[in-house]
Amino acid sequence: MTETDSIIDPDMTGWGRALAQLASAEFCRLAVIVVGDDPYCRETAEKILSGSESNEVLWVSDTIAGALSPARSRTQLGQEYDGLVFDATSNFDIDAFGAVTGTLRGGGLLILLMPSSMQHGAALKSRFQKRLLPLLKNDTGIFLVQQYKPLANIPKSLHLNTNQRANCDAPFRTLEQQQLVQLIESVAIEQRHQPIVVISDRGRGKSSALGLAAGRLLSKQINNIIVTAPRLSISAPVFKHAQQVLPDARPGRGRLDWKQGCLKFVAPDALLLERPAADLLLVDEAAAIALPLLEQLLHAYPDIVFATTIHGYEGTGRGFALKFNKTLDRNLNQWHAFSMRAPVRWIENDPLEIWVDKLLCLDAELAAVPTTDAIDLDECKVVLINRDELIADAKKLSSLFALLVYAHYRTRPSDLKQLLDDERIRVYTLEYKQQVLAALLVNEEGGIDEPLCAEIYRGERRPNGHMLAQTLTFHAGSPDAATLNYARIMRIAVHPELHNRGMGSLLLRRVIECEQERVDAIGTSFGATTELIPFWYKAGFKTVRIGFTRDHASGTHSAIMLLPCSRGGEKVFNELRQRFQFSLSSWLSGPLLTMPSDVRDLIRDEQLEDVQLLSELDWQDIKSFATTGRGYEACMWPLKKLLINYPQVVDKLNPQSQLVIKGRIQDGLDWAVIAGLCGLKGRAAVIACLRGAVVEFLNCLPVKD
Repeated sequence: MTETDSIIDPDMTGWGRALAQLASAEFCRLAVIVVGDDPYCRETAEKILSGSESNEVLWVSDTIAGALSPARSRTQLGQEYDGLVFDATSNFDIDAFGAVTGTLRGGGLLILLMPSSMQHGAALKSRFQKRLLPLLKNDTGIFLVQQYKPLANIPKSLHLNTNQRANCDAPFRTLEQQQLVQLIESVAIEQRHQPIVVISDRGRGKSSALGLAAGRLLSKQINNIIVTAPRLSISAPVFKHAQQVLPDARPGRGRLDWKQGCLKFVAPDALLLERPAADLLLVDEAAAIALPLLEQLLHAYPDIVFATTIHGYEGTGRGFALKFNKTLDRNLNQWHAFSMRAPVRWIENDPLEIWVDKLLCLDAELAAVPTTDAIDLDECKVVLINRDELIADAKKLSSLFALLVYAHYRTRPSDLKQLLDDERIRVYTLEYKQQVLAALLVNEEGGIDEPLCAEIYRGERRPNGHMLAQTLTFHAGSPDAATLNYARIMRIAVHPELHNRGMGSLLLRRVIECEQERVDAIGTSFGATTELIPFWYKAGFKTVRIGFTRDHASGTHSAIMLLPCSRGGEKVFNELRQRFQFSLSSWLSGPLLTMPSDVRDLIRDEQLEDVQLLSELDWQDIKSFATTGRGYEACMWPLKKLLINYPQVVDKLNPQSQLVIKGRIQDGLDWAVIAGLCGLKGRAAVIACLRGAVVEFLNCLPVKD
């Protein structure tokens, strides 16, 4: 007998058995929230599960031995379990929670372990946890178990308002799934060039339908099928169900071969760079891929299926549908819209699905707003939101979060938690007669002490929550940048019915007026497009950094723009601008060579012709590349100037140093080519060799008088 046996209801096992029987009888999923200390929570979960006789149970925890870490929760997408225990006693990872709840099949039990502090609402510091309190009380299909308190009664029936399932043929699990596969087959076989857009809630069999269609098409000699998604792991159910149709197919990493045909995964950015041929392109979780990239795919692949989840954890389907449908109407005469409403793994109106949607604000809906003609911009007010009041105003919180969901394709449940709890975030709204028209989020960054700033500059530290400050210090090369105070504009969201009416610009101007007195600079980071860059230019921001690699999902290069607000901010801004403007020409012919031409034309206006004499900033970049972890691309122009100014020094270096310096800095050879010439293994080894060669070069420079 353990210490906790005396405080666990002796009939907990029988209670769990009755609960499981109820869930099984109604093919629904039920939730048990267990609140108490750690030993109580764990033993209670075990006793409930022993009564439920669940065979396949997933435990998710950072502290329970043998459990899946929340950080690895996405590896379970596409899997199914009849029992799920989620440990939130020390940290509630709501992204992981949202992801794994979709793996629980009908008739299963979710057991959510919560700390004993949740019994004392007044003592809670987290606004997110305070918001949870009313949602933890007993509701339809939701049962609260608290330490030292009696168990709730289990009803004989939940009286769920559900519709009877329509009959379908195996292997399909709903009639909608069968109809979708038939539609995909007919469009692909007949080569109609009519894209299909599939919208569904989670658990509707969207990805499995794509896989079943792919398998059937391969068997009908549609031999070249590509699937793309933000990550390979997302497409796992597609491959799984394709092989269900073709059990003798040969699986590999990101591919399935059948006779002369193949289903293979290609990342979105690689699709546009390489343009591999395809008889059919399947785009899974399309909402997590930026619209400009999707539009390019639309033109490149005439037979294409876009599928996305409305309440997704890879992106937000509502905003996707609103924006992308307009793109389709503009580009095509005909396309197919297909909605999947019938759940596959649980019953309609499933209690757990309804509860999770409320818990994570996934049911947030845009509020109705007046027409633009009825709005007087002079009467619009900018409000700095009091978040303690926000958690008590469910309607306003829902409308605010819905704005963010519709505006940004990567909004996740954790954004809600951050919105409520992160004290560095300030939330502004543009309101007309108390109606929220637009929202803007600011993150307070910087103010880092000099020793830590020096470690950031050397690439040794990356403190959380200071993305702008550390990027300007390490990547952009300003040694003291992180010591300044910044307001980073994280999000701007305008109600979709009010776009292109100047409301985003109005809100931004007012926020700049509010923020400029308290910070050294205001900054922003975003995917560089022809729509966004002019918006920030108009507000007075200037580019200080462009990312050298494309985002694999959006296909864009990130841009960082800055607006100085103090003398210190002006000094850092001027240094960063000089580096950016003088290096831009070499970047555009190097790492930014594949940047879209319209974006290149916009930023090309910012480049200046640099003199070839080495400045103090150039020496700073050269030494930082040689002695810290700073990237080569950020310092490539100063390194080139070093060779121009001291060509005679190269002959003094050892043969390998000469080879790597001439090969990369002088001739711009590819890393793999240099690795072969020098007998090195990969890019990392070449960069290490190049750093050493630059140190040797500096040591051979003539001594100044």
